[in-house]
Formats: sequence, structure tokens, C-alpha cells
Amino acid sequence: MTFLVVALAVSLASLVVKGLFTCFVPPDRIPSSVDAILRYIPPAALAALVAPAIFYAKTAQGNVFSPSRLLAGLGALAIAAHSRNVLVTIVGGMALLVFFQLFL
Repeated sequence: MTFLVVALAVSLASLVVKGLFTCFVPPDRIPSSVDAILRYIPPAALAALVAPAIFYAKTAQGNVFSPSRLLAGLGALAIAAHSRNVLVTIVGGMALLVFFQLFL
């Protein structure tokens, strides 16, 4: 119960800080250099979340390098670059992951 209260408090505090900046600073007051930097934050955060899952698989022995996940991730990257469609990328990446896990 204590963990839940702390997690909610930290989440609320983070939301308030980000919300104050977003709500009370007009977009025309943000310098273009800061705006250019802020555009890279969502892709960087997504990459930080996805990269460990691509390189390592959690097994009974701990985190182990997974070549099938790496190959499926590279294939999904190629599909995304070619199709520019999120659904096609997800389906293609999952199909490649299943294929590589079965045959590698």
C-alpha cells in the first residue's frame, strides 16, 4: 500500500511539473533551439525502453543475449523504413520474431 501511495505521489508531481511548463509557456516563447531538442525526447525514450528488450531475453539463467530478437528487431526496422506503417511494422516484426525463435 505504501508503494502505491508513493508511486501515485511521484506520478502526480511529475505530471504537475510537466503540465505547468506545457500549459503556461506559450509555444512562441520557446526558443527554436530548445524546441528542436525537445522533438528528440520521445524517440530517445522509446529507444531506451525497446533496446534492452531487443538485445536481451530474460531466462532462468538471467538476462541472456538473444540473436533471434536482434534479427527480428533489425527486420522490423527495415520494414518500418520501407513501409512507414506502424501496423505493418508490428505484424512483420512479430512474424520475424516467431520465425527466428522457431528456426534459430
